[in-house]
Amino acid sequence: MNNIELPAEVPIPTGLALRLGASFAFHPFEYSKVLIQLGHEPLAPRNTKTLLGRPALAYPSVFQYCGHIRKRDGVLGMWRGVTPKMLSLAVQHLAGNKFNEIYPPEPELKEEEEDALTMEERKERFIKITLQAIACKMTCVVVSQPLQVLAIRSMAEFVGGEDKFSGGLTMGLYGGVVSILNENGILGFWSGLIPRMLGEVGILGITASLTFLVNTYLLEDKEMAQYTGHVAGFLAGSLCYPLQVTSTCMTVSRSGLMAGYPPRMPLYTGWLDCLSHLRSQGQLKRGSSLIFRYYTGPQVIVGDRVIPANSSMFKSPLKQ
Repeated sequence: MNNIELPAEVPIPTGLALRLGASFAFHPFEYSKVLIQLGHEPLAPRNTKTLLGRPALAYPSVFQYCGHIRKRDGVLGMWRGVTPKMLSLAVQHLAGNKFNEIYPPEPELKEEEEDALTMEERKERFIKITLQAIACKMTCVVVSQPLQVLAIRSMAEFVGGEDKFSGGLTMGLYGGVVSILNENGILGFWSGLIPRMLGEVGILGITASLTFLVNTYLLEDKEMAQYTGHVAGFLAGSLCYPLQVTSTCMTVSRSGLMAGYPPRMPLYTGWLDCLSHLRSQGQLKRGSSLIFRYYTGPQVIVGDRVIPANSSMFKSPLKQ
């Protein structure tokens, strides 16, 4: 992928062009994931069995979810919110480049130069590299958050059928800006910022720290060391995923959209309240698996079938 080069006349860096292309191509899946993170499940779960043979309720996969969106809004409707999403990626790229120009990262070292460093020098170099990367990531998140809010709220309109963030000559950007200002004021453009920033910084910091510790103190094989970062990144992403769900919910909460109010979503007092509620409901991981999605709410097992439980199932038959 790194060897792919665009024609010289294309005024977009190759890396950014590839990211934008991939984001556009896979947007329907990202769109479905956002709706799942918001807890919107328009398709009823079906009875199935787990890999261990236990009866369970399973929601349709992301492919069936995309099919539901296509049936309701058509093919073009599957790309709702793609414009602010791609603009957000472009802004993050530009902000990252500008930050690195002002505060350059540590220069790359050859293998023999790195081996010649003492342990104290390696630690000092690791701290400098990690802090610079974290500062750059925080800058990118803060700058791009308004576009992230526009993108997520545009997708959330699918729940209530609004059109404040969609359509028009500006692809919903102007209408979205006006709606945010009317509903939440200027701070509304940074709704969901804190959990998103904590999640992004957490992934970066945990990945860098685990990679440094394992490669420095556990692994001596240089060939194996190149895979450490990938494994550490996967673990860090899993650990910090609940913050991504929290950020998505807080971005939509009290937004003027049906998806952000009861009965679709409780009225949260803050992101910690949202995180606590999602934890109590066992919903911190919703959207993390897009193929095998099991219903985790209250349920009753009758024979080899699972039935979603609700309050009416426990009412006395004598009560009217």
